[in-house]
Amino acid sequence: MPATKKKSFRKVEPEAVTPIGKSTIPQSVLEGFASVPYQYKIDCIHIHSDRFRINYWSKHFEENRVVPTNRIRKSFYVQYSEGVIFDLTIPPKAKPASK
Repeated sequence: MPATKKKSFRKVEPEAVTPIGKSTIPQSVLEGFASVPYQYKIDCIHIHSDRFRINYWSKHFEENRVVPTNRIRKSFYVQYSEGVIFDLTIPPKAKPASK
């Protein structure tokens, strides 16, 4: 059986990844943008450049449950620039009336 030569491996350095930063939209602006009954919390996720996804969470109470469940009640895709939030969410299409 002939001898086989072992392959040498190069050590590869991992690339530096910039983590997604926290929201740069102030909390007071987020609270004034939309209102939700039984509001639990507001998430603001940085998507890219000046675009964000804002989720408004609320507590949902049901008759047969002892503990409320948390749900996203409203969600928006927005642009934030110079202290103003612009709503870029695509509105849902109107469904035709059934015959």
